[in-house]
Amino acid sequence: MRKLQVNSGTKTFQFELEHYNGHLYINENGSRKIVDIKRLGLNRYSVIIDGRSIEVGVRRSEEGYQIFKNSQSSNFIVEDYDVARIKKVAGIKDGVAAKNVLAPMPGLIVSIGCKGGDEIKKHDGLLVMEAMKMENDIKAPVSGKVKNIFVEAGQSVDKGQKLVEFE
Repeated sequence: MRKLQVNSGTKTFQFELEHYNGHLYINENGSRKIVDIKRLGLNRYSVIIDGRSIEVGVRRSEEGYQIFKNSQSSNFIVEDYDVARIKKVAGIKDGVAAKNVLAPMPGLIVSIGCKGGDEIKKHDGLLVMEAMKMENDIKAPVSGKVKNIFVEAGQSVDKGQKLVEFE
Protein backbone atom coordinates (compact mmCIF):
# COMPACT_ATOMS: atom_id res chain seq x y z
CA MET A 1 0.00 0.00 0.00
CA ARG A 2 1.30 3.46 -0.87
CA LYS A 3 0.07 6.57 0.93
CA LEU A 4 0.18 9.69 -1.25
CA GLN A 5 -0.44 13.38 -0.88
CA VAL A 6 -1.58 15.47 -3.85
CA ASN A 7 -1.39 19.26 -3.74
CA SER A 8 -3.35 21.39 -6.20
CA GLY A 9 -3.20 25.09 -5.46
CA THR A 10 -4.70 25.52 -1.99
CA LYS A 11 -6.22 22.01 -1.84
CA THR A 12 -4.46 18.94 -0.44
CA PHE A 13 -5.71 15.38 -0.88
CA GLN A 14 -4.44 12.29 0.93
CA PHE A 15 -5.18 8.74 -0.16
CA GLU A 16 -3.71 5.25 -0.39
CA LEU A 17 -3.08 3.16 -3.50
CA GLU A 18 -3.20 -0.58 -3.03
CA HIS A 19 -2.58 -3.53 -5.34
CA TYR A 20 -4.60 -6.58 -4.30
CA ASN A 21 -5.52 -9.72 -6.29
CA GLY A 22 -4.37 -8.12 -9.54
CA HIS A 23 -6.46 -4.97 -9.06
CA LEU A 24 -5.61 -1.41 -8.13
CA TYR A 25 -7.65 0.25 -5.36
CA ILE A 26 -7.78 3.79 -4.06
CA ASN A 27 -8.62 4.27 -0.38
CA GLU A 28 -9.76 7.73 0.68
CA ASN A 29 -11.56 8.71 3.89
CA GLY A 30 -12.56 5.10 4.62
CA SER A 31 -13.92 4.52 1.11
CA ARG A 32 -12.28 1.86 -1.09
CA LYS A 33 -12.76 2.07 -4.86
CA ILE A 34 -11.41 -0.12 -7.65
CA VAL A 35 -9.36 1.73 -10.29
CA ASP A 36 -8.50 0.69 -13.84
CA ILE A 37 -6.10 2.75 -15.94
CA LYS A 38 -5.62 2.18 -19.66
CA ARG A 39 -3.15 4.08 -21.81
CA LEU A 40 -4.87 5.46 -24.91
CA GLY A 41 -1.85 7.10 -26.48
CA LEU A 42 0.97 9.47 -25.70
CA ASN A 43 0.02 11.19 -22.43
CA ARG A 44 -3.68 10.14 -22.78
CA TYR A 45 -5.36 7.74 -20.34
CA SER A 46 -8.76 6.26 -19.62
CA VAL A 47 -9.33 6.12 -15.86
CA ILE A 48 -12.23 4.05 -14.53
CA ILE A 49 -13.03 4.46 -10.82
CA ASP A 50 -15.85 2.25 -9.54
CA GLY A 51 -17.28 1.94 -13.05
CA ARG A 52 -17.19 5.70 -13.78
CA SER A 53 -14.94 6.50 -16.74
CA ILE A 54 -13.01 9.68 -17.48
CA GLU A 55 -10.45 10.40 -20.15
CA VAL A 56 -7.51 12.59 -19.13
CA GLY A 57 -4.27 13.91 -20.49
CA VAL A 58 -1.23 13.92 -18.23
CA ARG A 59 1.88 15.98 -18.79
CA ARG A 60 4.88 16.52 -16.53
CA SER A 61 5.31 20.18 -15.57
CA GLU A 62 7.96 22.09 -13.62
CA GLU A 63 5.96 21.77 -10.42
CA GLY A 64 4.71 18.19 -10.86
CA TYR A 65 1.95 17.16 -13.28
CA GLN A 66 -0.60 18.96 -15.41
CA ILE A 67 -3.87 17.06 -15.84
CA PHE A 68 -6.19 17.89 -18.77
CA LYS A 69 -9.88 16.98 -18.85
CA ASN A 70 -11.96 18.37 -21.70
CA SER A 71 -10.81 22.00 -22.06
CA GLN A 72 -9.72 22.40 -18.42
CA SER A 73 -6.34 21.77 -16.86
CA SER A 74 -5.01 21.65 -13.31
CA ASN A 75 -1.51 21.42 -11.86
CA PHE A 76 -0.73 18.79 -9.22
CA ILE A 77 2.24 17.89 -7.08
CA VAL A 78 2.19 14.19 -6.15
CA GLU A 79 4.47 12.91 -3.41
CA ASP A 80 4.76 10.23 -0.80
CA TYR A 81 2.69 11.28 2.23
CA ASP A 82 5.46 10.63 4.79
CA VAL A 83 8.01 12.53 2.68
CA ALA A 84 5.58 15.48 2.40
CA ARG A 85 5.15 15.53 6.20
CA ILE A 86 8.91 15.39 6.82
CA LYS A 87 9.52 18.19 4.30
CA LYS A 88 6.88 20.34 5.98
CA VAL A 89 8.28 19.79 9.48
CA ALA A 90 11.84 20.40 8.25
CA GLY A 91 10.81 23.53 6.36
CA ILE A 92 12.05 22.16 3.04
CA LYS A 93 10.44 23.83 0.04
CA ASP A 94 9.93 22.16 -3.33
CA GLY A 95 12.69 23.00 -5.76
CA VAL A 96 15.57 22.22 -3.39
CA ALA A 97 18.26 20.68 -5.59
CA ALA A 98 18.57 16.92 -5.33
CA LYS A 99 21.71 15.04 -6.31
CA ASN A 100 20.11 11.58 -6.33
CA VAL A 101 17.11 10.43 -8.32
CA LEU A 102 15.16 7.75 -6.44
CA ALA A 103 12.42 5.42 -7.67
CA PRO A 104 9.09 7.03 -6.69
CA MET A 105 7.44 3.59 -6.47
CA PRO A 106 8.19 -0.05 -7.27
CA GLY A 107 8.40 -0.66 -11.01
CA LEU A 108 10.32 -1.87 -14.04
CA ILE A 109 12.96 0.17 -15.85
CA VAL A 110 11.87 0.25 -19.51
CA SER A 111 14.66 2.36 -20.99
CA ILE A 112 17.53 4.63 -20.04
CA GLY A 113 18.16 7.86 -21.93
CA CYS A 114 21.47 8.97 -20.41
CA LYS A 115 24.88 7.65 -19.40
CA GLY A 116 27.61 8.56 -16.94
CA GLY A 117 29.32 11.83 -17.90
CA ASP A 118 26.32 13.24 -19.81
CA GLU A 119 25.52 16.91 -19.23
CA ILE A 120 21.80 17.06 -18.41
CA LYS A 121 19.45 20.02 -18.07
CA LYS A 122 16.77 20.17 -15.37
CA HIS A 123 13.64 18.29 -16.53
CA ASP A 124 15.46 16.32 -19.27
CA GLY A 125 14.32 12.71 -19.45
CA LEU A 126 16.65 10.29 -17.67
CA LEU A 127 14.76 7.02 -17.94
CA VAL A 128 11.33 5.47 -18.40
CA MET A 129 9.86 3.38 -15.60
CA GLU A 130 6.69 1.28 -15.81
CA ALA A 131 4.58 1.21 -12.65
CA MET A 132 0.87 0.68 -11.94
CA LYS A 133 0.12 -0.01 -15.64
CA MET A 134 1.63 3.33 -16.70
CA GLU A 135 4.94 4.39 -18.20
CA ASN A 136 6.49 7.24 -16.21
CA ASP A 137 9.18 9.54 -17.57
CA ILE A 138 11.70 10.10 -14.79
CA LYS A 139 13.17 13.57 -15.29
CA ALA A 140 16.29 15.30 -13.98
CA PRO A 141 15.64 17.31 -10.80
CA VAL A 142 18.69 19.50 -11.48
CA SER A 143 20.99 20.52 -14.30
CA GLY A 144 24.39 18.91 -14.10
CA LYS A 145 26.61 15.99 -15.00
CA VAL A 146 25.44 12.40 -14.53
CA LYS A 147 27.88 10.72 -12.14
CA ASN A 148 26.41 7.19 -11.90
CA ILE A 149 23.49 5.17 -13.20
CA PHE A 150 22.57 2.37 -10.81
CA VAL A 151 20.01 0.48 -12.96
CA GLU A 152 19.66 -1.01 -16.41
CA ALA A 153 16.74 -1.58 -18.79
CA GLY A 154 14.61 -4.56 -17.78
CA GLN A 155 15.53 -4.29 -14.09
CA SER A 156 12.86 -4.23 -11.38
CA VAL A 157 13.30 -1.54 -8.73
CA ASP A 158 11.89 -0.88 -5.27
CA LYS A 159 10.45 2.38 -4.01
CA GLY A 160 13.25 4.67 -2.86
CA GLN A 161 15.97 2.76 -4.74
CA LYS A 162 18.70 5.04 -6.12
CA LEU A 163 18.46 5.26 -9.92
CA VAL A 164 20.78 8.09 -10.98
CA GLU A 165 23.34 10.24 -9.18
CA PHE A 166 24.50 13.71 -10.23
CA GLU A 167 27.91 15.25 -9.48
